[in-house]
Amino acid sequence: LKGVYSHCGHAYNIDDEEEMNQTAEMDLSLITSFLEKLGDHLKHNNISFDTSSLHISVGSTPSLFSHKHHSDMINPMEIHPGNYVFFDRQQLWTGACKHEQYVASFVLARVIGHYPDIVRNAIMVDAGATALTKESTPQGEMCSVFGHPDLECYRMSQEVTMIRRRKEFTDKSGGGHFPFEQFPLGSTLLLVPNHSCLAAACFDKYYVVDENCYPFGRDAAVVDEWKPVTGWL
Repeated sequence: LKGVYSHCGHAYNIDDEEEMNQTAEMDLSLITSFLEKLGDHLKHNNISFDTSSLHISVGSTPSLFSHKHHSDMINPMEIHPGNYVFFDRQQLWTGACKHEQYVASFVLARVIGHYPDIVRNAIMVDAGATALTKESTPQGEMCSVFGHPDLECYRMSQEVTMIRRRKEFTDKSGGGHFPFEQFPLGSTLLLVPNHSCLAAACFDKYYVVDENCYPFGRDAAVVDEWKPVTGWL
């Protein structure tokens, strides 16, 4: 036995700082309490084992900044925020990610359709569930358009996503016409996934771009290519 592991997955449903702090504290408290009971049980059964050598592994990305290491803690402690490397729309909601520009994982999509009729008033892009999955978030929708809070990805199928203006950016006089001129056919845009871990699993290669190219566009310099390890090891 090398250590004990806990994952407070319910933190993904919290967007209140005080509640998040309490969740992180409980996560650590429960696991240290377990170690104390384990030590008492072993001692009661005359089993020699130093529980203070066991590693404590706690946390999640939403609770990452709420965990505190207590000075009286003897056991080595680690935090495992798996989503922290990328962030996504879920973490924007929980507050772990403070701004969209801190998200580091996007799906590059191409505009393949204009629908200016009064019913749709939208564009179509060539990335759907096979590129982003249909993981939901408290904000709703399956993804968002990076840098465009006025747009919503309101419908997604296997291979495509439909994008239109949000109702709050339209007016009663009909000023909600989609800005097609900003998204000509063949142009590209960046989609922010709801859950970057799942979206990343859809691809066998990641293109790493120069962070100095922000805001990112199709001409951003690719500085590296990463190939993920896939499957269960």
